[in-house]
Amino acid sequence: MKKIIISGIAATALIGAVGIGSAFADTPATWNQTVQVTSSSVITLTTTASNPITIPADPSTNGGFASAEMPLTLSCNDENGATVTLSMISTDANNGNLFDSTASTTDVVAPVASAGIPLTANTWGYNMVSGSTNTAQNSSSTFSPVPASGTPATILTTSAEGTSQFFVNFGALVDYTLASGVTYSNQVTYTASVNP
Repeated sequence: MKKIIISGIAATALIGAVGIGSAFADTPATWNQTVQVTSSSVITLTTTASNPITIPADPSTNGGFASAEMPLTLSCNDENGATVTLSMISTDANNGNLFDSTASTTDVVAPVASAGIPLTANTWGYNMVSGSTNTAQNSSSTFSPVPASGTPATILTTSAEGTSQFFVNFGALVDYTLASGVTYSNQVTYTASVNP
């Protein structure tokens, strides 16, 4: 009797094991995988102009007025667009003045007094032109001072992805009181950032 019961238990266990194996073989294993592509925000600001950009001001020509254009191209793939700002460099210790870095003279070309006015003697500034072509500048054109780095000026804002071309014009007006044969310079900063 004991042998028959043990045999019966062994047989039952074997049949059960076979039954479980058959159940796994009939049920396919599935697993869902999510595939995502995350496109990074890419923003570029390029120019075809040389660095430095030179304004060839001459007191005997055009009343001392001259200007130079800075063509810029903004490319941004963010759906919210981008903003470009302009300011003096963060380390500017000359209050926006164009100065003689060799210290041969203390003369400076000062920023224009306020936004949107014509230049006066020995001042400089910038103005903006949007679009694919620049416009002619003359001594009656209005200019603005380039602000300090803590308060940059917004010079372009876009609201969608894409490419935008625009121009920054730098102008200066000099007279005979400014020492000649000297390069007066300073640096500005363009910053392009994605809109929130």
